[in-house]
Amino acid sequence: MKKIYIIDWNSFIYRMFYALPEFSTSDWKFVNAIFGMAKFFVNLSLKDKPDYLIFVRDAKWDNFRHEIYADYKATRDRMPDNLKVQLSSIDEMIGKMWIEIIEIPGFEADDVIATLAVDLGKNPENDIYILSGDKDLFSLITENVKMYDTMKKKIYWIDDTIEKFWVEPKFISDYLAIVWDISDNIPWISGFWPKKAIELISLYWSVEWIYENLDKITGKTKETLEEKRNLAELSKKLATIDREVNLWNFSLESNNFLNKNILNDEIKEYFRAHEFFSLIWEENVNLKKWEDLWLKVKIIWDKQGLQELKEKIKSYSDIVFDTETTSLNTINAEIVWISIYLDDKNIYYINHAHTWPQINFLDLKEFLDDVFAMDITIVGHNIKYDLEVIESYFKSNWRSEIKKEIISQTSLFW
Repeated sequence: MKKIYIIDWNSFIYRMFYALPEFSTSDWKFVNAIFGMAKFFVNLSLKDKPDYLIFVRDAKWDNFRHEIYADYKATRDRMPDNLKVQLSSIDEMIGKMWIEIIEIPGFEADDVIATLAVDLGKNPENDIYILSGDKDLFSLITENVKMYDTMKKKIYWIDDTIEKFWVEPKFISDYLAIVWDISDNIPWISGFWPKKAIELISLYWSVEWIYENLDKITGKTKETLEEKRNLAELSKKLATIDREVNLWNFSLESNNFLNKNILNDEIKEYFRAHEFFSLIWEENVNLKKWEDLWLKVKIIWDKQGLQELKEKIKSYSDIVFDTETTSLNTINAEIVWISIYLDDKNIYYINHAHTWPQINFLDLKEFLDDVFAMDITIVGHNIKYDLEVIESYFKSNWRSEIKKEIISQTSLFW
């Protein structure tokens, strides 16, 4: 099988930026997103080793969706300045690795990714992984096309998609047409939340068939559907990915990764210039570790550690709190870790998504519920974002995590 990685550049760059705390070089150049991308390429070269690597980026300016809905993506926040200043350096690094970035005028990255996935997926010998956090791309999952969450090291197959959304991949665009997608500002059928979308799709499959069977629907649901028909049909158009983009002279072989010398001399010099010495492992560089610094950080990865931290917090009147997540969008963001600062000798890192031992979903929720119920002051940078992420994350994942816990406990009992 040929292992093919298709990377959503726009989604991926945000995930790299928010996955790492902001840090800079000795001359105060922000490099956390650059370093995240650099480390990603090194890991690809040493561990994952895909045969082909395809980077896809949104084309500049408006696309066909803006023509049918002027407010498409109008609610998106402006890119953070500290990320924007790193983009040219990332492009420079990718160029030095001789990796191309595909950008088709008039189309979003999702449309290009969809076209590539469908076309390349026709060959059963192609094992395709889409690296992105976008919900609409889950609609592309088939037997040989998967979604790969590199933060959680989780691969989503057809069954995983059904568990996540409660609908099959082919109905994801219908699901998004009914439920408001804040990330793209796709309009929705007001009052219809995920439960209603799942119910309608399980009965009638698509938005089109829902309206074909409108005479079988009764009550307030029918009234709302009749009233919002134009909006629902518009939303379906916006949520549907174009799978027939003209890719011009695209060649899979020109995106060969396995035979490229990614860590060439030019790249090593680039890493040195950006002080990424840890990525040039064969050079004898005196690297600093946590224990070499005056700050002592304790990593928490089990329930006992959480309990001990909770008891210690009770003796403080205020704490500093921060989350690291996978997205700027509070609806889509997933929690990677939580940092809590009590004083210079008591700094804690609660791991939830990195590959080493993790705090599970239910234990983390219980811990946060208890901490937020304490009579203490919680200090944070953009604390509103942290609280919205926590609320959305636990609300959207609650059902599936409870289901996993029941299955786990049942299996243990038997």
